[in-house]
Order: sequence, then C-alpha cells, then structure tokens
Amino acid sequence: MFLGALIALLSAVPASAEECDGDLPARVNCWTKGLDGRGITVIVDQELPFRGTLGVGMADQLRNLEVRVPEVKATGQGGTALLVLAGHRYIHPKARITRLTTAQVGQLETAGACTPRLGDLCDELGGGTGAVSGTTLVGKYGIAALPKSEHSLAGDEGSDLGSRDWLLIGMCALLAVLLAALLLAVRRTHRPLALATAAPARGIQEPERTTRLRVVPHGRAATPRPGPSRAAVVRTDLHPQGYVELDRVLYRAVWAEPGQVPPPPGSRVDVADAPEAESDVLYAFPPAAGRHAHAR
Repeated sequence: MFLGALIALLSAVPASAEECDGDLPARVNCWTKGLDGRGITVIVDQELPFRGTLGVGMADQLRNLEVRVPEVKATGQGGTALLVLAGHRYIHPKARITRLTTAQVGQLETAGACTPRLGDLCDELGGGTGAVSGTTLVGKYGIAALPKSEHSLAGDEGSDLGSRDWLLIGMCALLAVLLAALLLAVRRTHRPLALATAAPARGIQEPERTTRLRVVPHGRAATPRPGPSRAAVVRTDLHPQGYVELDRVLYRAVWAEPGQVPPPPGSRVDVADAPEAESDVLYAFPPAAGRHAHAR
C-alpha cells in the first residue's frame, strides 16, 4: 500500500524539459509514456529545438500535458510548439516565446493543435522572427499566468525546488516514517515466546534449560501432605503461589505450610498433586529428611 502511494506521488513530479532527449516527438513520447490518464508537468526552462515531424492528431493525446514557461530569454521553437500542443498552459509574464516558421505552424495544424478554441494563437506565434512576450499571450489569449511564487521552478533564487517539490519531499518523508513504524510493530509482534514469558521468573539462573511452561489456575487452599511426593526446585517466590521446576518443566505450585516462611528461589521442596482431581496446581512442602534444602 505504501509503495503504491509512493509511485503515485512520483508520477506527478514536474519534469524539466531537458530530462528527455531526442527530437520533439520523441521527447513528447518520453514525457507522456505510461501516463494512463494521469497528468504530467513539463517546465520549459531552456531553449528546446523543433526537430522531427509531429504525428496526426498528436494534440488529442496531450490533453493531460501541462506546460509551464517560467521567465526565460527564449523557449526555442520546440518549446513554443510544446506550449501550443499542451492541454494546460502557464506562462510567466516576462517569458519570451520564440516564434515558429510557417512550416512548423503547418505541422501543428496537422497535429490538431490549432483549433478554433485557441483563436489566432498559431498565427500570432508563426510567420515572423524574434519572440512574443508572455504578457501578450496572457492578456490576448487568456492563457493562465504563472504565479510569481512558482518562479523558483526555473531556479530564480538559486534553488531548483519549488512548492510542489517540497510537498513531494514532505509526503515521501511521512511515508518513510509510517513504513518504519509498521516494520517496528511487526517485529514486536513476532518476539519469541521465551522472551515474553521469562521475565517473571526472576530467580532462574539458566532460563534456557526450561523447555516449556504450563499455566494453571490460581487459588487453592493448603492441605496436609497427601500421598507420595517428588523433589522439585523453587524457581519463583511462593507468595503463596509461584513456580517450581520439575523434570525441566515449570509448574505452578502453592506453599502448603502457611505457618512457615516459604523457601526462597533455588531451594528444594517436595511437591505433591492436589487432592482435587481437576486441579493442576501442585502443593509444595518442606523437603523430607535427608534431602538437601538448596539446589544450584
């Protein structure tokens, strides 16, 4: 999902006119390749030559092309043709639009760019020398003026980053932070069970020797020592319940001698099954005579 959003953002990055090479039709194909209905912005911030032959109906394929002409000395005849072909145009009032030859205007007509909607724009830009000012095109033909705040797209103040570039950088940084948070959350949810369950066993010296942990119900009253018992090692404080280790397995046990202080972790005790058949809690008693009271 994050990668898809990042690709969608990158597809909207303004493209500078020098990023694609070749003649004019090749450059147009380069800029518009894989658009699939999305828009692309080309900034004509240097002279672009008019080379190659425009295809019939090419203008219909460039409805999503946006051309911006910042304050430049000359667009070049290729830049002027690109401005006419584009579906969306923005011109800085101080920009200088290079005029076209009669043959080049004829190619624009073949490409379907000189429509009645543009009025006499093709005639205005063709059949002469020199350049047409951006102010003339904005005032006479209703072309949108490039906001002064976006003049930085051409590097006016020593920076190649405009407002859209900074917005894109901020969005990419936000996506990176979200992706890092997601990866951290995934790693935390996959921590081993041994790490999550070993924390309560503060008295265990070698936790790696315990192979598994049985969790049993709480709340059993102490009773006299029942039947046969087995030796076990106290692993956590019995207050009154804790854990003892028996055959390398941790069992929950309850101290069965409320009149005596429970032994500390590491001590040996005798454990016996609870008299209730349904209970898994063991009862811990002081070790029988002859058994050591402490274990390593």
